[in-house]
This record gives sequence, C-alpha cells and structure tokens, in this order.
Amino acid sequence: MNKEIATELDRLLRDAFRLVEDSIRLVQERCSVEEFEFFRTEAGRVAGGISLLLLPLWEDYPDLAPAGVIVNPPKKRKGKR
Repeated sequence: MNKEIATELDRLLRDAFRLVEDSIRLVQERCSVEEFEFFRTEAGRVAGGISLLLLPLWEDYPDLAPAGVIVNPPKKRKGKR
C-alpha cells in the first residue's frame, strides 16, 4: 500500500475510532447502567478491530502513528497488503 492511501486510511480510521468513543460517552450519559455496560463491551470490540487495522499502517509508516505509540518495524510479508 502506498503512503497516500495509508495516510487517508489513517485519517478515516482514527475518525471512526473517535466516533466509537463518542458513542460510548453518549450511552454512558443517557442510558441505563445495563445498556451502557453492554454497549461499552461491543463498542470496545469495534474499537479493537479499528486498532487492528491501524497497527499495520503504522508499522509500514511509523510517521503516521500518534506521538508516544511505539510500533514494530514492518514484518516481511508474502505478497502485498
């Protein structure tokens, strides 16, 4: 994947992650404890999935990673992503 695509994906996925965080706060503020706990669990899975998409981008292009995030160097892979 080239840097231009990785940069755009980084922006979009970080935006999605922030929206998931915002949705958790909304449910926490306006819903029952039971609804919040369920929602937080499922939203956490979504956020984790987004993180799994971001990490390979940051491994390939460490300059895209947020400050303070340490990423491993790119792994040697068969084929292209």
